[in-house]
Amino acid sequence: MKKYIICFLYFIPVLGLAQNVERIDSLRLKLDGLDLNDSSRIEVYNQLGWEYRKSEPDSTIIYAERAIALTQRLKSNRGIAKPLNYIGIGYHYKGDNVKSFEYYNKALEEAEMHNDSSQYAHALNSLGRLHLNQGDFIKSYDTYFKALRIFEVIKDYEGVSYCYKSLAELYQTQDNYEKALEMSEKSFQLRIESGNIRGQISILIEIAGIYEKLGNFDKAFDHYLQAKLKAESIDDKINIANIDLGISELYYSEEKYDEALIFGLKAFRSVSNTQNMDLRGQIELQLGKVYFEQRVYDTSKSYLEKVIEDSGKTQDLSLQRDAYYYLSEIAANQNDVTASYNAFLKYTELNHALDNAEVARTIERLESRFEIEKKNQENEILKAQQARDEAIIERQQIQNIALTAVIFVVSSLLVFIWVMSRKRRADNLKLREKNEEIAAQREEISRQNDHINTQNEKLQKRNSDLAQLNQEKDTLMNIVAHDLKSPFNRIKGITELLKLSGLNEEQKNYNELLKDISQSGIDLIRDLLDVNSFEDDSRKKDISKVDACDLLLTKAKYFYSDAKTKKIEIVTDIKDAHAYMHTDETYLSRILDNLISNAIKFSNQNSKVVLGAARKDNSVLIFIQDSGPGFNEEDKKHLYKKFKKLSAQPTAGESSNGLGLAIVKTLVDRLNGVIKLESEIGGGSKFTLSFPVGAETKSGSKVEA
Repeated sequence: MKKYIICFLYFIPVLGLAQNVERIDSLRLKLDGLDLNDSSRIEVYNQLGWEYRKSEPDSTIIYAERAIALTQRLKSNRGIAKPLNYIGIGYHYKGDNVKSFEYYNKALEEAEMHNDSSQYAHALNSLGRLHLNQGDFIKSYDTYFKALRIFEVIKDYEGVSYCYKSLAELYQTQDNYEKALEMSEKSFQLRIESGNIRGQISILIEIAGIYEKLGNFDKAFDHYLQAKLKAESIDDKINIANIDLGISELYYSEEKYDEALIFGLKAFRSVSNTQNMDLRGQIELQLGKVYFEQRVYDTSKSYLEKVIEDSGKTQDLSLQRDAYYYLSEIAANQNDVTASYNAFLKYTELNHALDNAEVARTIERLESRFEIEKKNQENEILKAQQARDEAIIERQQIQNIALTAVIFVVSSLLVFIWVMSRKRRADNLKLREKNEEIAAQREEISRQNDHINTQNEKLQKRNSDLAQLNQEKDTLMNIVAHDLKSPFNRIKGITELLKLSGLNEEQKNYNELLKDISQSGIDLIRDLLDVNSFEDDSRKKDISKVDACDLLLTKAKYFYSDAKTKKIEIVTDIKDAHAYMHTDETYLSRILDNLISNAIKFSNQNSKVVLGAARKDNSVLIFIQDSGPGFNEEDKKHLYKKFKKLSAQPTAGESSNGLGLAIVKTLVDRLNGVIKLESEIGGGSKFTLSFPVGAETKSGSKVEA
């Protein structure tokens, strides 16, 4: 299976030497489109510096310095902590740790000045890496955790992943690979969530290296493969070179030198023109070792000599030591004793120096590991204590809030009591004044009551006298009406007899006039008697089931002759066959008589009087519509008053005593009905009656006009 994977990896095309060509080209193009003093150039400079950090650290430094210069020229308040951090990173990849340390500390100061927590934490993380390189493991551990706490507080999860990666490298120096794997996996998960492909590649290489140290080559190879695919997807050539170097070392460990050579050469081609001397030296040593195992001594020797040359610039003694060892072996195999001896002396000298340093580092590493474990425990205890302290503080805060609330409530209550006390005293004073005023008013009221009682006695006597006079008036009116009614009836009877005596035309006219006068007198007497009777309410209503439609048809027939005399047509508009209701038929009949009589009396000749009835919900509607002169607004105000003459006059000289509508209103009230008038001057009038279908109640009628 591995052979197929080797072929697959080998034939992936290598398209360039830049770390991310497309990304860098895009940033340069963006830079070209910006004005020289545009503040947007600052961030573009920073992004370009970051992209160049591994392949061309000098370019990282240049672009970061440009970002600083532009920020200062524009007097921007954004601070320069980020480009200072990037310059430190550039010097770190160049191998100049002193310069790197200097710029990281400058970044710390700048970030603190501008409250830039993110860049402050990044500077701490970078300083932790320097402390790790110098063997100061405890300081490195403390610095990493400071950065981690800041990133967690500000929720910068990309920064958190950097700290986990740094801690993984620290644990590896202590040979604590399980903890290193744990930190690396956490970092990898965060970078998957954020979509940081480059970060994922870096962690996958880290995990592969850990598995390689644990001797689990299959898992190491799998993680290198994942990293390779992701690096190729974004054309990250420096990481591709790192991966190829890692795969070459894996095959070398398994003594598969041909495969190791393939990936070693691929890695070398990727970094041959870069400034990353550290990585190039490692690849050159790997190629020297592979060619040595293949007995291609001249080629091996040339690569090993390059290692010594390049590592002299970075002061990497371990690379030089290994190179001298293999040069000694090559010279021995070529029977060049002097060269072999000289190379071996160099190897021994470097190995002794490294051994001394390694012994010191081993002792320091063991001490540091113990201290780190102790720090871990202290950190956990500190976190637990911090959680307890926070809980205590929270409880104390709640208690303080509650106490403040209690104090506020008590204070408010005291203020309220004081205010109410003052108000009560003021109210008591006002009450005393009011009581005195009321006492005075009572005396006045008592005097007025005595006067009122005296006046009431006088009024009662006067009302009694008026009631007696009214009764006498009614009695006299009834007597007079009855006494007058008989002569009018006799006169009317005589006119009927005169019709049969053979009168001439003139005599007939006089006889008819006499008859009309007699009838008018009879009607007036009847209306006067009815008004007194209805107002006295002495008659008890006789409630029965009445068909309004049938009653209206009967009335149409009754008034047919009167209407014909004036050439008026009576039209019935009855929508239902029956419209039953419970009412006093006598009262209803009198209402209809008065309204229909008025309609005929006030309508012009050759016109229509419309009678209508219908059932609607729980009511019966009846209307009488004429073609008379109508009522004006002043008429409507006095419509139902007794003896009130209105503007409209009968059209054929008929008499009108002003009692008809007053009687109608009184009777409609008695039947718990509603009467409504719709009228305009010259447009006739329409009276609409509405009566309940059910049993009659005692409430009065409503009037609408």
